[in-house]
Amino acid sequence: MKSFPLMLCLWVLAAVAAPLAWGAEKAEKKRPTADEQTEAGFKLMKTELLGKLRFEMKAGEVVALYGKATARGKMENWEGVGLYVQQWDYPELGLELQMAAEKKDGVQTVYMIKATKRCQLSTSHGIRIGSTEKEVVKAYGELRGDESEAGKTFIAGSTVGGVIFSFKEGKVTEIFIGAASE
Repeated sequence: MKSFPLMLCLWVLAAVAAPLAWGAEKAEKKRPTADEQTEAGFKLMKTELLGKLRFEMKAGEVVALYGKATARGKMENWEGVGLYVQQWDYPELGLELQMAAEKKDGVQTVYMIKATKRCQLSTSHGIRIGSTEKEVVKAYGELRGDESEAGKTFIAGSTVGGVIFSFKEGKVTEIFIGAASE
């Protein structure tokens, strides 16, 4: 009978510790690896919409939706990604697009989308310029990348592919879809 208090203590300890250990193990499993984060970011980048704009949309489709860009930059060879890239600006819509092609005179597609203060378009998750950081976290929380910085940026996926929201005073000031780094 001397061992009864000891056995009771061990039983209570096991009953308390098991759920805690299970919870810690579950939390560790939920955190995606860097590769999983990058893969999720690429998937989001390729499926996300800003209005009707999407990654890899053909130039003709962009022009059909929004007309010709007010300004177009020079076609530049981005050796790091092996593409020729040209900036298209739609200042009245608050949009900047990077259009890319494999050849200098090839068919261009949307490579990056940047929405700024005049933009009224929303993402497929309902986020637009002026949305709150809390709304972004609610819509994209499970995709939060490690490089996110509360109050400044929320990266859904990663900087090599995904959607990046910039904040000022708790509100979205910029939405970027694409690769911000190589």
